[in-house]
Amino acid sequence: MSGTGGRVTIATVAREAGRSISTVSAALNGAPGVSGATRAEILRVAAELGYEADPRARLLRAAHTGIVGVSCIAGQAFQVQLVDGLYRAAREHGHGLSLTAATEHHGEVEGVRGLVRDRCEGIVVVDSRIPYEDLASASAGLPLVVMCRPSPAPGVEAVRSDDRAGMTALVEHVLGTGRRDLVHLDGAGASCTQLRSEAFRAAMEARGLPGRVVPGGQDEEAGVRAVSVLAGRGSMPQALLCYNDHAALGALLELRRRGLRVPQDVAVAGYDDIPVAGVSAVDLTTVRQDVEVLTDTALQRLAERLPCATGRRSRAGGDRPAREDGAPLGAVGAVEHTVAPHLVVRGSTA
Repeated sequence: MSGTGGRVTIATVAREAGRSISTVSAALNGAPGVSGATRAEILRVAAELGYEADPRARLLRAAHTGIVGVSCIAGQAFQVQLVDGLYRAAREHGHGLSLTAATEHHGEVEGVRGLVRDRCEGIVVVDSRIPYEDLASASAGLPLVVMCRPSPAPGVEAVRSDDRAGMTALVEHVLGTGRRDLVHLDGAGASCTQLRSEAFRAAMEARGLPGRVVPGGQDEEAGVRAVSVLAGRGSMPQALLCYNDHAALGALLELRRRGLRVPQDVAVAGYDDIPVAGVSAVDLTTVRQDVEVLTDTALQRLAERLPCATGRRSRAGGDRPAREDGAPLGAVGAVEHTVAPHLVVRGSTA
């Protein structure tokens, strides 16, 4: 015997045990007012029927859910790494995690509103592409932490890698190989495009070299398109530094398709160090973002602002703390926590 849709409910257990729903509910939830013998009988019947408590119902009854909402954008391997890190960090901090992903048919605003309806108590937004006003409205006043972008408004905490340091290290490495004609493929509308492009120009200008930046994007097609444009103009550089690894992979494949050797003819570098970057056939020089520290910092900052805050601190990240500072690209009065990235040198820039 089962309840609606074949699921065993409290009403199912009550009918089988010959007890009222209120008595069964009290027994199953460990509430007072039920004798030991009656509780044992109800628990036995529930076990025989295969009853399992509905976690959604418990959340509706709870004063605080302890659930952290996470909004991300589907399609980027680095974001998958961040989401996995946020699951780990949430567990470390004693919180559950509810995830929404923005896709072609499911926007960021819709996803964040869904997290609010699901009674999340705070929200982490990864690499948001929407105006802050829309994000703030959708989050309905819940504590908010943004990742992978400068802080968009006063009082909004942001956690991101130190992109200036990462891009500067990458430029210095490639210049150190003797190459002087470098081009940066930007991230188009990506959240950290301006940071990385400005860092590239600054690092090149510090050496008295032009900092050439060309339009790009965040996917493989952006890399293919950039190489095609540069080849068509006859302005192929000695090295192409891409906004991320996806674009770098597309550039590398298109260069090979055109008969150009990597790195002998054109060196290629990316950013993020996604898993495919280390595959021997790719062997991509890149900048690794410290996922563990980024995600632990984001959860720590959010957890301290939740109504159910316990003050628990995770040990994840060890001796690699985030640095708190104000970034010029962030809003006045904003607080940003930046994490040092790490240069990973491989064969694509040898």
